[in-house]
Amino acid sequence: MQPAEMISMGHQHLVALLFVVANFASAVRLLLYRRKGARFRRGMSWLAYLLIVGTGGQALDLLVRHEPVTVWQAVVAVLIAVLVYRAQGNVACIVRINP
Repeated sequence: MQPAEMISMGHQHLVALLFVVANFASAVRLLLYRRKGARFRRGMSWLAYLLIVGTGGQALDLLVRHEPVTVWQAVVAVLIAVLVYRAQGNVACIVRINP
């Protein structure tokens, strides 16, 4: 194996690891959200559920199937994780629309 191929393979593993960690972090943070007086909204609850299933499912899918991950997929996963942690797991804060 050529040194350039080894570097490329290491790069792919790093991107895949970043993707898995970001998706699991998002799913776990959303799962651990507590309302603490925030009002219940069914639509936001469903959206949170879909985000948990989507992010957790993507991470598990990569771990099981070992498909290649692009840098752009990892960037989106990290961006979602940052938004989720910045909103402290409150999906309504992420999708808030101010008129």
